[in-house]
Amino acid sequence: MALWICRIAKDVIMLHPVYAWMGWICVLSPYETTFESLKTYIREYYKYAKETFGKRRLRCMLISNCS
Repeated sequence: MALWICRIAKDVIMLHPVYAWMGWICVLSPYETTFESLKTYIREYYKYAKETFGKRRLRCMLISNCS
C-alpha cells in the first residue's frame, strides 16, 4: 500500500527508503519551485562531499602512497 502511495505522490519530501540511516532524503516528483529551492542545498552538500573526498584521498596518498 505504501509503495502505491509513493508512486502517485507528487512534490513530497521524505526520508530516503534505503539511505535514511545516513541522513539522506528524497523528493518524489518535485515541482519546479521545490527543485529550485533545493538546488542551494544540493550544491552545498556536493561541495562538502568533494572537500571530504579530497581530504581523504590526500591523507591516503600521504600515508600509504595510494593512487
